[in-house]
Amino acid sequence: MQVTLFTPDSSYEQFRDVWEARIAMYSELLAPHGITLKPVAWPNARPNHPAWAQLAWGYHLQPARWETLLAAWPADVPLLNPPGLLRWNSDKRYLDDLDAAGVPVVPTRFVGLANEAELAAARAEFGVDELVVKPRISASASYTTRVGPADRAPNLADAMIQPFMPSVQDQGELSIFFFGGTPAHAVRKVAAPGDFRVQREYGGAFTLVEPNEEELAVARAAIAAAPEPPFYARVDLVPDSEGRPRLMELELIEPDLYLDLAPDRGASFAALLAQRLKG
Repeated sequence: MQVTLFTPDSSYEQFRDVWEARIAMYSELLAPHGITLKPVAWPNARPNHPAWAQLAWGYHLQPARWETLLAAWPADVPLLNPPGLLRWNSDKRYLDDLDAAGVPVVPTRFVGLANEAELAAARAEFGVDELVVKPRISASASYTTRVGPADRAPNLADAMIQPFMPSVQDQGELSIFFFGGTPAHAVRKVAAPGDFRVQREYGGAFTLVEPNEEELAVARAAIAAAPEPPFYARVDLVPDSEGRPRLMELELIEPDLYLDLAPDRGASFAALLAQRLKG
């Protein structure tokens, strides 16, 4: 059996070594199950391959094209996470839906343009001086900016504004992974000194940890509030000023599942994926 993995197109050079290493890892994990991995640049994807995954990089660089692909995806050609769920998760306005469902999310303002007036309004609403501004459609901290009280507004279009969470620098973010609706493993991500971005590409330190019951409860609530059950999910949490976990992001597209840090190095995920594909 062959499974197809969405990759960036040839123009996406950022972190190429990262996603190519992940492709090699998935290939090695699936080989014992008789499954070969076929990488396909998602802008060229056609639903006529033998089987489909949907783990995808680079979609945020061509959001209109990504939206068109998912909107036209045939209902009888399954993706690991359904196309409607991917469309919902592509725009971080989904945080409003989760907030409305009672999930404790990091406070967020969505604005047409992150200018001085919008930043001033955000500081007043959140009661903080420091903010984080990023695109509504983004990945890998792309165009994400930390804005202090003396910094100029980034004037970023279609943006989201959040309070800077100081805990990210010492306690970091917690990523809890769910496969088939079941918690699998969790990773603590702490930014490099002087930075606030926790991704490994920016020097973030990753450590395997055990989430507590409150963290698991928030993660489960976020997944339960999604429009459809995901096959796989990454739930990013960060402590607020009172130490309570808040949802930073519910990631249903990003294919880096940190399987290299999982206790079984991804064997159970590969087995579950093989079962899903063969079923």
